[in-house]
Amino acid sequence: MVAFGGNALVTDADHDSIPQQYDTVARTVAPLIDMVEQGWKLVVSHGNGPQVGFILRRSELAQSEVDPVPVDYAVADTQGAIGYMFVKALRNELARRGLSRPVVAVVTHSVVSLDDPAFDNPTKPVGSFFPEDRARELADRQGWTIAEDAGRGWRRTVASPRPTTILETDVIARLLNDGAIVVAVGGGGIPVALEHDGTVIGVEAVVDKDIASGLLAHELGADLLMIPTGVARVAIGFGTPAETWLDAITVEQARDYIDSGQFGKGSMEPKVRAVADFVAATPGAVGVIGAAEEIPAILAGTSGTRIVGDTAATPREAETDSRAVLLAVNGTLMRGLKLSPNMAAAGATFIREAVTEPVYRLWTINDDHPAMVRVTDGSGVGVAVEVWEVPATGLAGILLKEPPGLSIGKVNLDDGSTVLGVLGEPALVEGQREISEFGGWRAYTAANNGTVA
Repeated sequence: MVAFGGNALVTDADHDSIPQQYDTVARTVAPLIDMVEQGWKLVVSHGNGPQVGFILRRSELAQSEVDPVPVDYAVADTQGAIGYMFVKALRNELARRGLSRPVVAVVTHSVVSLDDPAFDNPTKPVGSFFPEDRARELADRQGWTIAEDAGRGWRRTVASPRPTTILETDVIARLLNDGAIVVAVGGGGIPVALEHDGTVIGVEAVVDKDIASGLLAHELGADLLMIPTGVARVAIGFGTPAETWLDAITVEQARDYIDSGQFGKGSMEPKVRAVADFVAATPGAVGVIGAAEEIPAILAGTSGTRIVGDTAATPREAETDSRAVLLAVNGTLMRGLKLSPNMAAAGATFIREAVTEPVYRLWTINDDHPAMVRVTDGSGVGVAVEVWEVPATGLAGILLKEPPGLSIGKVNLDDGSTVLGVLGEPALVEGQREISEFGGWRAYTAANNGTVA
């Protein structure tokens, strides 16, 4: 789960237009597709504080012409608009790499209690930053509550109740298992309350995006919650002579720092609290806060502040089998393709791209997946494959999920090495189209404009 802030899309007051926000998103998504290629199932969330503020301000300016937009509808609006930005940018990045993967934004509801004390104390900043005098002028005129936000200016504040569940969790889980990249809980989700009969009612509030993201990550059983922000690490004593940047802390340390007021109430504290709550509730999981541009370094463990359980080990570390095999895959098990989640589920690690010896031929099976068959008549070609390291305990799971007619055998690579690989049975390719001339499944799908699996 990667949770971007709404302020991350609005770099400054001179770059807040919708095209400029999209450009920021487009520059951000490459590391996300790197994660997909490494085998991660990915959910992306985003903040919406500035964007909701823009909608509310437009509504106020136009109130003599059109009815105002309630806050919960403004949240829904931003889920659609910002979700569209991420879906478009992610799809375009996939296309640039010759990858095929569904990307979908889900309009997401966060259930809150109408008895939440947050309704008596609006603290969640939304909208633009203002100088104090301008903020107070708007507050008097519009009936706002306002607050200073982490030394960056003054903003409008609204109630921010704590979510108790996400209504769409099961749907999102099914989408992930089908290979989709999902954009969800945008802006923390649309705040709703549930009546006793299950009726949904909208609530004029804003749910904190980081807390909602942590809740969804927990409900999905995610391995990792990452919150990209404007700094490379979290600091205690920020802006003082005692300022200290943190590399790794436990949940207990994080909560002690929160209790002692080390983090900004409306900025860093919700991020640290959300990550700590997620890690505490999700055994073996890890949370990281760091800079958006340093996502590769965060994944490598060389940047960001990690929050871990007292005896934490990531699920990938915990599940590593000392007996591992090298497996060459030539089709939809490849990074970013529709069956690559099966590799992640098996604990597999991508090693390298490779090419086989020229002793194989390749067919497309109903344009759903390829089948590579060894030949001995001299008509073979080198086929592009990916080599993965797979725990021995996970190999059977991969094989059982393969389409009928495919099996695991030995594959010769052009560097003289031999690894296990996915091979097709000769009977499977009867009546199917041969695509050996493309030299690999990715080249074939790219030639068909990504319209096949």
